[in-house]
Amino acid sequence: MSKGVGGLGVRRLQEFNIALLGKWCWRCLVDREGLWFKVLSSRYGEQRGRLREGGVTGSAWWREIVKIQNGIGVEGGSWFEESISKRLGNGFNTFFWSDCWVGTVSFMERFRRLYDLSIHKDLSVGEMHALGWGEDGEAWRWRRRLLAWEEELVVEIRNLLTNVTLQDTQPDVWLWQPNIGDGYTVRGVYQMLMRQEVHNHDVVSDAPWHKSVPLKVSICAWRLLRNRWPTKDNLVRRGVITNDTQLCVRGCGKNETIDHLIIHCLIFGDLWQRIKTWIGVFSVDPQQVLDHYYQFVYSSGCYNPRRSFLQLIWLCGIWVLSNERNQRLFTNTARTTVQLLENVKITSLKWLKAKNVCFPFGYHMWWQRPFACLGIG
Repeated sequence: MSKGVGGLGVRRLQEFNIALLGKWCWRCLVDREGLWFKVLSSRYGEQRGRLREGGVTGSAWWREIVKIQNGIGVEGGSWFEESISKRLGNGFNTFFWSDCWVGTVSFMERFRRLYDLSIHKDLSVGEMHALGWGEDGEAWRWRRRLLAWEEELVVEIRNLLTNVTLQDTQPDVWLWQPNIGDGYTVRGVYQMLMRQEVHNHDVVSDAPWHKSVPLKVSICAWRLLRNRWPTKDNLVRRGVITNDTQLCVRGCGKNETIDHLIIHCLIFGDLWQRIKTWIGVFSVDPQQVLDHYYQFVYSSGCYNPRRSFLQLIWLCGIWVLSNERNQRLFTNTARTTVQLLENVKITSLKWLKAKNVCFPFGYHMWWQRPFACLGIG
């Protein structure tokens, strides 16, 4: 017992230290106008718009901060860099080639040949815009004449820039995505890292798999818990669609994210309240999908048959929501929340009957008392 508690205490201390160093990541690596960025820049220099690590001449403190930014040797990978995004203003604090400001990768990585040939490697977005990035703009100046296939890359990059609008009176701003309103806080990051520690194995690894659930449903839930559904915010980050097309498919006016789609959307979120009323389980929905699963399945205790049933119902709800979202998006057809609930009831009963041919109860009993059908109190 003492060993387990001690291990958890050490883990919490490590997460707190990482969160504290993450605060310095924010101040030193993100805030280019801040004092610490200027101090470290004068000490170590800059490379492609970023501070140099310093190698063996750098302090251990500075090397740890760089590791956290790059996700090296830190559990959870590049959680810091994945949690920040740039809101473009006038573009003068964002490097055109080396910063990730359109899509999920920088132009330097996506158009490496053009970057190597460009004579404007270190200019900002605002400076490139001032030079002109139209068809004959001064921004497109190269060390030699481009080949035909290289000209096609220029056309591609210009097409990506057609929807970019700069705001001359507003500076570029870095945003902390988990909490845009309050920004980066040590407490918020510590809680985020500890939540990952609690859920990563118990939930993400075990939640999708249930003996009565079809494999395709488990794969769907597996992708959901890793935020790998093709929601519109994910498609924007990958450069598949533009920012102005990421509204929820339901038409509620909010951006379509995993958490919004499953929990906060007026139609899809209301389905969970109806499901809980049907099975007689009542709890407050949390803000994130991982917490939603954990609370739905474990809030009524750890009695294994009961937990197994709740897990099956949760997976069924996810499957029904996924299909409904795709129907609305691709066929422009929609069902009411009542119809979605009926689909959950029918689908869950079919799954149980497929695995247990001797299951004696029919639709009427399942509709009224699902726990009694399974002999669960």
